[in-house]
Amino acid sequence: PGVLEEQAAPACVMSFNVNDPSGAGGSAGDVSTIAAMGALALPVITSIVMRHTAEIFDHHAIDADVIVEQARSVLEDVTIAAWKVGFLGSTEGVSAVAEILSDYPDVPLIAYLPNLAWVEEDEQQAYLEAFRELVLPQTEVLVGSHQTLTDFLLPEWDAERPASSREIALAANKHGARHVPRTS
Repeated sequence: PGVLEEQAAPACVMSFNVNDPSGAGGSAGDVSTIAAMGALALPVITSIVMRHTAEIFDHHAIDADVIVEQARSVLEDVTIAAWKVGFLGSTEGVSAVAEILSDYPDVPLIAYLPNLAWVEEDEQQAYLEAFRELVLPQTEVLVGSHQTLTDFLLPEWDAERPASSREIALAANKHGARHVPRTS
C-alpha cells in the first residue's frame, strides 16, 4: 500500500514524414495517431509540403544528411518500439531512411504510401523505385489507398475489374512487405 510502482515508459515510435502545415497529414497526423495509441512519437521531418486545405502543390525535400542526423541523434539514447514511414521527400531521403531502418531489423516498420500525383513524373518514378527496392523489403505493414497501392504494386494491371485486396497483398508480399490491411 505505501509502495509506489514505477510506471512503464511509453513505447517510442520514430516517424519519418513531411511537415504538413495544414495539419491534415504528415508528421502532425503521425504524432496525433501515435499519441492516441499511448506511445511517444519521435517525428523526423523529411520534407516540407506546400499546400492549402484541398491539395499539395509543391514540396521541399530536407537534405538526406539532415534526415539522418535528426534520427541518429535520438537513436543514440532512445529504444525504438516501431517505425512509421510516410513521404520521405526524395530518392536520397528514401535511401537514407532505409539505411537507418536496416540497422534495426527487429523493429517493425509501418509504411504508408501516399498518392504522389503532385510530384513531377520522373522524380515520382525514381522515388517509387527506391521505395520498392529499399523500404518495402523491410516493411511489416504497408498502408495506402487501394488505387495508390494498385498503381504501385501492380503497374501493369489492366483488367476491367479493380485489383482485389488479396491481389494487392500478394504483390506487396513478393516485394517483402508482410501485411497489407484491406484498402479502400
